[in-house]
Amino acid sequence: MQLQFPNDEIGEIGSKIADNYFQLKESKRIILLERQKLLQHIQVLEEGICFLSFNRTIEFHNGLFIQNLNNIIDNTTNDASIILSDSKFQELQNFFAQNNIRYFENIIHIQGKIFSVRAHIFEDNSSEIILTDVTKKEKTKQLKQEMTGNIAHELRTPITSIRGYLETVLNQHLDSAKQKYFIERAFQQTLVLSEIIQDMSLITKMEEAHSLFSLETINVQYILIKLKDDLQSQLLSHKIEFNWHLPNNVALKGNSNLLYALFRNLTENVIRYAGENVKINVSIFKEDTEYYYFSYFDTGKGIQDEIHLSRIFERFYRIGEGRTRELGGSGLGLSIVKNAVQFHGGKIIAKNRKEGGLEFLFTLKKE
Repeated sequence: MQLQFPNDEIGEIGSKIADNYFQLKESKRIILLERQKLLQHIQVLEEGICFLSFNRTIEFHNGLFIQNLNNIIDNTTNDASIILSDSKFQELQNFFAQNNIRYFENIIHIQGKIFSVRAHIFEDNSSEIILTDVTKKEKTKQLKQEMTGNIAHELRTPITSIRGYLETVLNQHLDSAKQKYFIERAFQQTLVLSEIIQDMSLITKMEEAHSLFSLETINVQYILIKLKDDLQSQLLSHKIEFNWHLPNNVALKGNSNLLYALFRNLTENVIRYAGENVKINVSIFKEDTEYYYFSYFDTGKGIQDEIHLSRIFERFYRIGEGRTRELGGSGLGLSIVKNAVQFHGGKIIAKNRKEGGLEFLFTLKKE
């Protein structure tokens, strides 16, 4: 809309007033648009957020704020202001009662979940409260801490052994036969270290770099034939019979190295822990349009304690600390198995067989 003003001093003043008016109107339109964008962004945040005026009345909150609030308090509500009176948030309320602190942060543990509560008071005395479910984040942090401790624990044994053997060779006068013995023992421990490092690298790669694994059509029987050939001497020395019963031409889209690692680690687990005169059987007991359903079982000792059975896929988890160390392995074999199954779109469980031995039931996606 173009306004007409007389060509004189009053007209010039009127023109400037009109320009200022239209500029203010446009600025207000832009501010309202930006506010709408901001509110839309807040609605999809993965944090519950609530804005309060200078006198602590609720101005705005997103849906996740109410959801997280209801997970903490005893009664379901749509009233965000409950956070300023409910006893679960007493420390937050104490913060708002003070005048000399501008930022607050606290953690609430309730019913197996962990929530972060943060608040910030702005210069105009308005404020915001951010309520976030950090359960997954905190559990991931805890797992990383446990993993660091487990790695250090697993590396300590071979490193201590290597140091002991080499110190013996360096500091004691030994004949050539004894020197060779201690050097060979140190070398065996370096192989243990290498196995741990290689297995950790494989798990990390499966979890964080899926695209680095090439995919092809794989015949599972070829994997089993190669595996049996590679482990033949170990199977014979433990008197283990390894058989499979699969339909002809069982093929799936996957990575041959990971599938080989899956079946190899299951088989090495049997060799180490199941005992002698044991049979291994691999079969497909079901098939649908998406998956093959595999059974891998042995007729050995099984795992008597159900607690151990539920944890055998955890990294570095050992059923019997001393016994399993003596039998070798990185402590990562079954974790590799689980990750390899998940890489191929499947799931895996372990259970004791009624007839004796341990059985793994898992699915592998066809395509």
